[in-house]
Amino acid sequence: MISEHFQFIEKKLKAGVSWKDVTKEFNTQYKLGLTPEALRKRYQREIVKLDTLDNDLVERAFRLVKQSPQKPTDLARRFNLDMDGLEDLLDDLLNNRVAIKFHQGYLVFDKSVPTPDNITHYIDFYTEEEWVKWGVIADPHLCSVYEQIDLLHKFYKICEEEKVRGVICAGDFTAGNGTVYKGQFQDLKIIGEDKQINYVCSVFPETSLKTYTVRGNHDNDLYKQCGSDIVQKIADKREDIVNLGNMRAILEQDGIKFHIIHGEGGLGQVRSQKPQKIIDAMKPEEICNITVIGHYHVNLHIPTYRNSTIILPGCFESQSDYLLKRGLSPDVGGCILELKVARISDKIKTVRHKIDYVDFNDFV
Repeated sequence: MISEHFQFIEKKLKAGVSWKDVTKEFNTQYKLGLTPEALRKRYQREIVKLDTLDNDLVERAFRLVKQSPQKPTDLARRFNLDMDGLEDLLDDLLNNRVAIKFHQGYLVFDKSVPTPDNITHYIDFYTEEEWVKWGVIADPHLCSVYEQIDLLHKFYKICEEEKVRGVICAGDFTAGNGTVYKGQFQDLKIIGEDKQINYVCSVFPETSLKTYTVRGNHDNDLYKQCGSDIVQKIADKREDIVNLGNMRAILEQDGIKFHIIHGEGGLGQVRSQKPQKIIDAMKPEEICNITVIGHYHVNLHIPTYRNSTIILPGCFESQSDYLLKRGLSPDVGGCILELKVARISDKIKTVRHKIDYVDFNDFV
């Protein structure tokens, strides 16, 4: 039963309307032909869902807010809370479920995944006139049965041996919670937010290197279901993992910019088609020196296009049944980006770069 139906029935019952009359009004409102008994059973199933949560007030309150906007005072009456108890509940809701917002005195569930107002992050990622290396990856899809965690560890070992400054990840740090595509539950080895967070924090390579990642569409799966930012919760537990925000971010130092993007949709007939369209959609002042794009699970290097070096680093997930059905074969691995930044005629720019792809396809 969808949330709006549930709220309609609950309000009528509280007003003392009989099941027969509730059903009549319900069928008129929603153009359905249910009997009073069928409607009552549907309603009871919703009540059971809430009751089985026992004393988990945050989860119970979240379910109610997701169904329809709630006044804090109504939650206090429902759960028999005093003012202190209500304040604690609101703190937990607003801190743990970032999709819960206040709007005109109501708690509401906002499904649209937020993008930070400032997507630019300032870090030291080069030294002028010196060759500097960065590891570049995308789409680890941790918690998927197709994840390649051993190969990810090998890549990080190579990064340490190559003395890179850090690793950039272009999204889909996790595989999601099972609803990204039809049948995805069968492709998950770990189900449930807490279990996924603990698993990722346990198995993700622990090195001296920081990993800077944006969220991808799989990472946002849990947000859309229950308003939780799983990548941020992982970053809170692992100091070497930095969450840059949703789908895109910019790393900048003295005007030199990395643009990290998690793409959307299909790749197109040729590998360069979608990356070029992404750059074409940007204004000249928005184009960065280097553009790293995830989501497409293949590797690609375009030395320069509209003054940007474009890199698709591949992925760390083998071919799933979903990809097989779509006729897609992933490139498993990442790359080492080596670049030199110099000042020419008082203008600082990337003057040279090298791409070294680490190909693990033969090990999958």
